[in-house]
Amino acid sequence: MQQHGFARNMDWSLVESENVEGNPNVTLELKDGPYSRAMWDFSFQARYKVVLNTKSLSTELKVTNTDNKPFPFSTALHSYFRASITGVSVKGLKGCKTLNKDPDPKNPIEGREERSVISALDAITFPGFVDCIYLNAPNEVHLDNGLGDVISIRNTNWSDAVLWNPHLQMEACYKDFVCVENAKIGTIQLEPEHSWIAKQHLSIA
Repeated sequence: MQQHGFARNMDWSLVESENVEGNPNVTLELKDGPYSRAMWDFSFQARYKVVLNTKSLSTELKVTNTDNKPFPFSTALHSYFRASITGVSVKGLKGCKTLNKDPDPKNPIEGREERSVISALDAITFPGFVDCIYLNAPNEVHLDNGLGDVISIRNTNWSDAVLWNPHLQMEACYKDFVCVENAKIGTIQLEPEHSWIAKQHLSIA
């Protein structure tokens, strides 16, 4: 299978759209087809609900096994935030086991995040290329985007987190964004007719 899976390269269908007290809600759906089956031969349904409020964004991903046999999968949200990378910091990941993909993405180096969460000076920063997985991450981390906003990233059932910035590999734009994403790196084994659900809530702290 291609890196980062196939769902990001497929067309999702809009199955529901509504306005609840001025807050837009949309639900998108993805099902298997020839493209996905060429890489991963299972029948599935994925629904992704997005709820937008004035100062928050909530999402829910529901994956259902519509096949007659169990299937394994993993998933990640690839959340990109506008930022000033020299001022970016992330707090809340101290103590997590890490898989550092720098310098070799195919052979990540195991370690543990030991930086303190007491002060901004000891938070995780992005002085250069960063591509690191944090296993068994807490259900809330805080992102200072370097532009004056502190963003709370809360989740339910996303077990891991990924921090990424390409630095000079994408020289034209790396200073203006950061990736702080919820993920499920380990394999989820889903039985027929069963569903797996994970939620994310982003808000300005």
